Amino acid sequence: DLFSSVRISDYLFTRDRLFAELNLDREELKLYEQIADNLAIDAPVPDLVIYLQASVDSILQRLVRRNSRYDRYVERAYLERLTDAYARFFHNYDDGPLLIVNASQIDPVNSDADYEQLFQQIERTTGGRHFFNPASAALA
Repeated sequence: DLFSSVRISDYLFTRDRLFAELNLDREELKLYEQIADNLAIDAPVPDLVIYLQASVDSILQRLVRRNSRYDRYVERAYLERLTDAYARFFHNYDDGPLLIVNASQIDPVNSDADYEQLFQQIERTTGGRHFFNPASAALA
């Protein structure tokens, strides 16, 4: 449709709680939950949520390559807890269409071919839950 609007975001309000649970102590989390409940908004449901799932080793390699001064302080144990929290979150996610991408096997930031492959998968993805494993696609 010519006049339909497209919104692209790298943020889900519902996943914000993951970081609170990982980073706040009990009292801070209690306060966070009170505030979050009072500020809760009825956010629009995305047309598609893309979960780039990667191993801790892949994430650490990409953080080193990115060479951000903030990323230098990210510890492996924290990443392990974070990736586990994301896996649990998206395992239970049913607010809208979901594409789970094995991002350990694809690098759309640094590879045009990977970007194109991911883009084509996104275009093909409709409602429901879908999985994209570029490694298995290469074997076919």
